[in-house]
Amino acid sequence: MSESSVPSGTLTGTARVEAFSDGVMAIAITLLILDIRVPDHEPGHLLRELVHIWPSYLAYLASFVTIGVVWMNHHTFFGRLRRIDHVLRWWNLVLLLGVSLIPFPTIVIADNLVHGTRQDAVVAVALYGIVGVIMTIPWAPMWRQLEKHPEMLRPGLGADYARRERWRAWPGLLVYAVTIGIGFLSPIVALVLYLLVSTFYGLSNQTWSSPADPDPDEE
Repeated sequence: MSESSVPSGTLTGTARVEAFSDGVMAIAITLLILDIRVPDHEPGHLLRELVHIWPSYLAYLASFVTIGVVWMNHHTFFGRLRRIDHVLRWWNLVLLLGVSLIPFPTIVIADNLVHGTRQDAVVAVALYGIVGVIMTIPWAPMWRQLEKHPEMLRPGLGADYARRERWRAWPGLLVYAVTIGIGFLSPIVALVLYLLVSTFYGLSNQTWSSPADPDPDEE
């Protein structure tokens, strides 16, 4: 399929979308630290109170890694592109919606795992998982769009490559959904699983590259 098969004017460069996306993610990851506050404490008991709010540190770590991995995968995704169309721009906005939401469920988890009831903790972890689902959903249709219009990919990559990556996006959605269910049994275990899912996608980020694809920095 050639670029002439796409309506004129719908394909543009990726630089502005990447810059905007990087800005959103940078702000979201910076806001996370604001969710960790110095606990109220009696004189001489600061250490005890700092240890007591350890779930806040775990929530921060899970969210920091999650946004960081989304940024890495997003960077790799756009490194595979030559052009972008309006469909990818819209799905990219949905992805950024999920990223921008992360600080909210992070502070909800931090507060309720420390001070809330078990029921509150379950609700907080479920909210976190729902935001994770929102972030995961866009990847499959983004790759589907590239499968339909491989002319947007860099030379050496085509519809088969996009199809493989599209299927790679679905397990994350399933894991987030299952982890929400696990949260009803153990909110802490669910939070750890969220961290492990993000770590897995970060470590497997290298599989998004292709030997046939030139390094964008070398062009």
